[in-house]
Amino acid sequence: IEGHPKIVPMRVSHGYRVDPADPNPLGMPVIGCDRQRAGTVTDVWVDQSEHTIRFLEVDVPKVGRRLLPINFCTVNRRPDNVYTDAIAAAHFANVPTTKSSEQITLLEEEKVMAYFGAGTLYAHPSRSEPIL
Repeated sequence: IEGHPKIVPMRVSHGYRVDPADPNPLGMPVIGCDRQRAGTVTDVWVDQSEHTIRFLEVDVPKVGRRLLPINFCTVNRRPDNVYTDAIAAAHFANVPTTKSSEQITLLEEEKVMAYFGAGTLYAHPSRSEPIL
């Protein structure tokens, strides 16, 4: 938008915040489809051109920060957590990373989305069986 990055973390955006009526994911644990803890939400990435949340930044222990697409997770009030059915906790270590910690390119965004999308089909062997 006007020469600026489109999707950025709230820590570098101006004027964006989580609505007080919504659950704030900052500090919440992230739970994978195996019901194990993957990490903790450290930031929210916003789309500045569409005024919406696109990713949650997750601090994964011993690995670093990874992005979790908002459309592949549920932010729960009780218990306070972020749950994703797309991948298991251990799979967060292999989520594609971004070159910059303050923006995401279209290619990087596509890779992250594809990783979680593929997880809905292949994260567990039972998901790759035919549906009858």
